[in-house]
Amino acid sequence: MKLVTTKSLAATLLMLGLAACSKTGPEVLPGADLSDKASLEKLSFPGAGTEASAILCNGYYCVTVPEGTDRAALVPTISVSRGASVTVDDQSYEAGKAFDFSGNVQTIKVVSESGQRSSTYKVLVKNGDLDIDRQVYKFMNDFKVPGVSVSIMKGSTIVYSCGYGLADKAAETRVTPDHLFRMASISKQFCALCIMRLVEQGRLRLDDTVFGEKGVLQGVYGFVTPYHEAITVRHLLSHSSGITKGLTDPAFNWSYRMFEGTSVPVPTDTLIQRTLKARPQPYNDGSQDWGPGVAFNYSNIGYCILQRVVEVVSGKGYENFLKEDLLEPMGITDTHIGGYLSERRPNECVYYSQDGADGYSNCLPQLAGAAGVITSTNQLMKLLTYIDEDDEVPDLFSHETLEEMYTPYQFSGSGTYGSSYHRYGLGWRMNHSVLFGGAHYHGGDIAGTATLWAGRTYTGMSGAFVCNSRAYNSNSTGSMDDNLYVLLDKFMKRFE
Repeated sequence: MKLVTTKSLAATLLMLGLAACSKTGPEVLPGADLSDKASLEKLSFPGAGTEASAILCNGYYCVTVPEGTDRAALVPTISVSRGASVTVDDQSYEAGKAFDFSGNVQTIKVVSESGQRSSTYKVLVKNGDLDIDRQVYKFMNDFKVPGVSVSIMKGSTIVYSCGYGLADKAAETRVTPDHLFRMASISKQFCALCIMRLVEQGRLRLDDTVFGEKGVLQGVYGFVTPYHEAITVRHLLSHSSGITKGLTDPAFNWSYRMFEGTSVPVPTDTLIQRTLKARPQPYNDGSQDWGPGVAFNYSNIGYCILQRVVEVVSGKGYENFLKEDLLEPMGITDTHIGGYLSERRPNECVYYSQDGADGYSNCLPQLAGAAGVITSTNQLMKLLTYIDEDDEVPDLFSHETLEEMYTPYQFSGSGTYGSSYHRYGLGWRMNHSVLFGGAHYHGGDIAGTATLWAGRTYTGMSGAFVCNSRAYNSNSTGSMDDNLYVLLDKFMKRFE
């Protein structure tokens, strides 16, 4: 073992560009000589080339080695304080000896010469692109995100796909690009596609009304007014129904969502009925009535209503229609409606809330059409190949249907979100002023989750960036979402 003189661990790791090891010591044993040291002073993987870099991320030393490097047979160079011994996953370290760094988390333990002091460092080694990984780890540190998945696609081929950090901190399970994450409002694009599927099956029209005697949901709800009867499927898809304008979002408002005096969620129909009663006529903001089709007003409840449209028209439960009629024809078989922590799937992340928020307070089946989907970044990319108007993979929908979905809705009202607002189609955002090069895109935001995807820029790039935590702070470049948007745009451009 090579011995080196004592040096600041932090300075050494920074100098080496080393991948972050988590130090959980030093553990001082009774009667220990405090001059006795147990410090890791150098960790490198010379055989892995110059990309073997270390970044301290959320208490773990995260090492990036080049693509194609066999992580099961890496030969580390480890230097420790004078006289100390070292083990890697309880195996004695020897110079030139290969160790398996392909598992979830590897542990390096340093024991002082006297045996009375020890320090433990946790190491995550992954294959990847060092430049991208550095930016992701900085993002994770800045916003205290345990786990991230990123997938980038060119045309119909995934060109970069990586998991970062931990899907489950307690079990120390590493994230992979096939881990399931909550999609939050990316669920709305799944719901929109279910609606478009019904349209193509000839079972629904976009201009069908939803409520009242002539509505798709006739007889389902009481207290239906002429305003409600004017709302169409298209209005709900384009967030132009006005149904929640002037209300505190009922989908995430305890008084609408729960049975009175309890934390038990009401059925989706009750949630919708309460909203209808709260908004019996168009909201008047002093300049105009926000009636159907007038202006853009983002509405989660609108997509809960669309969820019920899918169920009533198809005669199937929403999740069954989503899987059987939309996703199975694409070969996508591991996408679901999520649940509480006790209902977590084996390959699903745990979600970590911040600042007193509780992601597990949201009943996802109740909000399935608006925020309930769980899937992976790799599956998101596969779905995009079936709705991208590219011949490489035959689309599931006609050109006319996709064009209608991706065309900005023509709002009839005035103001910022009226007739001049051309940034939302049917379920999708579009025409970002700076980012994504013409792609249709959408983000997602609920406690414990942050998500973003973009489909097919002018240069054929797509991508997804999802997280298992939601932060509410900002760094030098803005909020968590600001950083998500900029990073995904940057990563897609890198592979053009």
